[in-house]
Amino acid sequence: MLFNQKIVVVIPAFNESKTIEKMIKGVKPYANEIIVVDDGSYDDTSLKAEKTGAAIVIHHKENQGYDASLEDGFREAFKREASIIVTFDADEQHQPEDIKRLTELIITGEADIVIGQRQHALHFGEKIFAIYTNFRFGIKDPLCGLKAYTRKVYESIGHFDTLGSIGTQLIIEALHRGFKIEFVPIDTGPRVDKSRFYFNRLKANYKILKAMMKVILFLQK
Repeated sequence: MLFNQKIVVVIPAFNESKTIEKMIKGVKPYANEIIVVDDGSYDDTSLKAEKTGAAIVIHHKENQGYDASLEDGFREAFKREASIIVTFDADEQHQPEDIKRLTELIITGEADIVIGQRQHALHFGEKIFAIYTNFRFGIKDPLCGLKAYTRKVYESIGHFDTLGSIGTQLIIEALHRGFKIEFVPIDTGPRVDKSRFYFNRLKANYKILKAMMKVILFLQK
């Protein structure tokens, strides 16, 4: 069993001024440090995150996307000597108390990666991706934004994402390297507003299916 681990939560955010303060305050009891990656927001997401006094804020001058935001967040968390890195969405769908449920499985040595498994119905593109990853790897909800990783996973692989895989490349590479993955059922709440990712449903499904094809082609190399 490993003790005295430093938990760093990485929150990618794009125009999340309505929710970011609440999310940071909710996450704070479960994290040693919080990193918010403001991905080129044109609202006051950064200002509100900084105002809490509880988050390190990384600024992207232009929108670079979900994976690039998490890549930068992971790099910063690694530099800050994180033992466990947690990804957490800023849109108020995740419950902060679930962070403890995920990280406990890493602290007790039961897992190297823990993936939140949403209980509600997924969107079309997510369902197709999930069918593939469940058949191939036993992962039923690869696109859930709530995940926890031990430091050694990121250290061993050296990156979070190089494909644009919507947060799935690291877990798939980790599986191939023999890291242990566990799953925790989680409940999700409704967003305050429309997700930028699902605002255009057709475009979102195309993006997800494109990411899935990138993963399939990557695995064939």
